[in-house]
Parts: sequence; C-alpha cells; structure tokens
Amino acid sequence: MKNVLVSLLVICVMMFSMSAVFAATAPTDNDLRTAPIISNLKIHDDNGNNVWIEVTVQTPANVRNAIDYFENHELGYNQAGYIGGIMLQYAIDDADEWSETSLGHSPNYDQDDDPWNGIFETEYLSELRVDSKLVVRAYYSGATAEGISRVSDPSNELVLNDKVDFQASQWAQNELAEADKLNLIPESLKDADLTKSITRAEFAAVSVKAYEALTGKTATPVATNPFTDTKDTEVLKAFALGITAGTSDTTFEPDLLLNREQAATMLTRTYKKATIEGWTIAEDGKFPLEYTKANTFADDKDISAWAKDSVYFMNANGIINGVGDNKFAPKNTTSAEEAVGYANATREQAIIIATRMVKNLK
Repeated sequence: MKNVLVSLLVICVMMFSMSAVFAATAPTDNDLRTAPIISNLKIHDDNGNNVWIEVTVQTPANVRNAIDYFENHELGYNQAGYIGGIMLQYAIDDADEWSETSLGHSPNYDQDDDPWNGIFETEYLSELRVDSKLVVRAYYSGATAEGISRVSDPSNELVLNDKVDFQASQWAQNELAEADKLNLIPESLKDADLTKSITRAEFAAVSVKAYEALTGKTATPVATNPFTDTKDTEVLKAFALGITAGTSDTTFEPDLLLNREQAATMLTRTYKKATIEGWTIAEDGKFPLEYTKANTFADDKDISAWAKDSVYFMNANGIINGVGDNKFAPKNTTSAEEAVGYANATREQAIIIATRMVKNLK
C-alpha cells in the first residue's frame, strides 16, 4: 500500500508540473513590456585594436515565464516567439543618439546555464576605447504571439568612465576620477571644494564608503542617535559600525577639522572592521596589524601613541605618504602650523587615501 501511495504521489507531482507548464496563461501586455536589469558594466580589449562591452543581464521572472510559455506552445524564435534576443543601446562620449548592437553570451558561458541570465558581451566596436565615457541600457527584441514585432521597455542605465571636473588640485584629478568609479566620494563632497580641510563628519562619510567598497555590504545608521549636535546619517552609520566615536557621550562635534594621524587611525579602523571578525574600538589593542615598517618618520615623537600603529601601517602599504623631509606631519604642533593648517587632512587627500586603501588592501 505504501508503494502504491508513493507511486500515486509521484504521478500527481508529474501531472502538476506538466500542467504548470502547459496551462500557463499567455503573457500580459505588462510582461511584454518588462525590461531586463543590467549591472557590472565593463569595457574589454585584447591588447590590440579590438574593444567590446561586457554587461551582466538579469531577466525578471515574469519575462522568463513568458519565454517558457512561447517555447512550450511551439511559438519559438521562427514562429513569433516573444523574445528573439537582447539588444544593447550605447552612447560614447556624450553622443546625442543611441547606437545599438546585439548581446551574446561570453566565451565562459556554460550550455547548462540559463540562456537569459548571466554575463553577455557585444561584438567588437571600432568606435569604442577603453577610456571612453560609456552609457548603456538594454531591451528585449522579438515579437508578440500574434507575430507583431515589438520591443520591451529600456532597462536601467549604467555609466562608465564619467568625466567629472572636480574642484581639486591638478595632481589629485586622476585619483579622484578613480575614486568616483569606485563610488568612494560621498554625495556631500561631489560638488565641494576638495582642496579645503575635511571635517570629522565628512571623513566619517568617506570611511563608510570605504567600508562598503571593502565588504560589498550596505552600512545602516545606529537605531538611536546618541548625539545632540548632529543628525548626519553618514556619521550615524560610521558610529554604528564602530569606526568612529563621539567626543563625549552626547557630542560628535561634526565640524571639527581632522588631522593626518586621525585620518590614518579612522581609516585603519575601517579596514579592521571590514576584515577582522570581532574587532571593536574597545578591543582594538587585541588586534595588532602585521606589516613591515618602511622607515621611522623624523617627527615620530609628534605622532600620538594611539595613532602610531595606524600611521605606519598605512605608510607601509603605500596609502598615506609623508609630506617631505621624512616627516609625516601628524598634527599641528605650533601656532604657526595651526594657522596654515599644516597637518590638517584635506578632502582630496582623504578621498585619495581611502581609494588607495580599497585598491591596495581589498
């Protein structure tokens, strides 16, 4: 009797599965309009003249169901199937009109993979360079069940190599452009004068961006704000992560300027939080860093004891350099230095050292 029941159960499951395929209703107009979702835009070259685009495509479930419906009702590509392929529209260097090309699977495509999801590539594009500003979007091309040619709505747009004119020193422009690609510039600083000194609140925002880049996680603010002098969301994210603390139990002093040793310390905390399980500010002494000290700075005596490990760790990894004459300039030690902001970290310096940390230590 048990065997009979098992057999009946298997038959019922098979019948249900078959009916789920063949009894599906025809796609709705909304299904036929639904766009693909694209991500991970890249430009490739083969060290020669051949340049092409790579993008990851995600096909929504309702579109995938529509594809299955047409295939299972013998309405395939030659008989008015809904989707005949995926097209990519692209604009190079702020072109006024879209160009377009078809997308095909990358050479690493496995035939067992879903043909409508994964990494896709274009053909070689003669007008494209690896450093071109590129904007792309995708859509499904094909026909309705009645044989009428139609396309889906366009997907989300992706941008690569956006040329941003930063208010910054000339020497900093290239690394700031790289920081922008890595999404390491907070919105609050994108239109700011980056040659100015950075505040505690602004550096907290940079540190949060660096943490997210190192981990792939999204930071969230602390549930209850302990500070009476700021409601800055990025400060509350950094506080929740434990990479910064208040100047007292109830104050953060967001507008205080940051010096170089403080910047080195906060970024090192960010690195530890992202890479060392169990690390906290309170237990920081239990997590020493391994590195080979490149040299001892001439102003080593001016570096605070609590900052030395961070300063030399960052220096050993090519993240923060000295200021000349083998000096680090950890903090302003004279009234003259204070007057000119000698040891203050600037916004452009802060963003650049965060970028180097993500590149060198990720």
